[in-house]
Amino acid sequence: MIRTSCVTALVALSMFTASANAAQDAAPLITAAPTILVRSTDPAKLMKFYEALGFKKFREAQSGGTIFHIEGDIGSLEVIKLDKDTKPSGPKTSRTQQGVVAIFETTDQAGIVARAKAAGATLVEKWDASDRPISIYYIGDPENNIIGFAPRHHNPQIKTP
Repeated sequence: MIRTSCVTALVALSMFTASANAAQDAAPLITAAPTILVRSTDPAKLMKFYEALGFKKFREAQSGGTIFHIEGDIGSLEVIKLDKDTKPSGPKTSRTQQGVVAIFETTDQAGIVARAKAAGATLVEKWDASDRPISIYYIGDPENNIIGFAPRHHNPQIKTP
């Protein structure tokens, strides 16, 4: 009885160890329900810029910022206060000067670009894909954050709602 229990325990331990090793070797699951933060010295002013682009305000954040929900409540754009001791970044002349760029999908790129220009966008740059007829428009907001707008379902490899 003791011998059988020891063998059972060793088999169970080796299965657990193999399972743990396999889990360590597997890539982590990463899902997309993004929260995109843009910081501003004047969140109320920047909020108005994003409202002018067509973002729908969801609620005010406790921090004094504004939260916009993305279609289907699959993510959010949050306009929040820049730390008072931080100097805002300077103007950008190209999308490649920004370390991180959020790209949103839209059904109306031309409308977004027109509204961005009317709202005082600091940069509007068009990028054309070389492998398919897709363009992404990059827009600099009044705080020099750069965001992109691609056509709906622009990447067939990504399943967007």
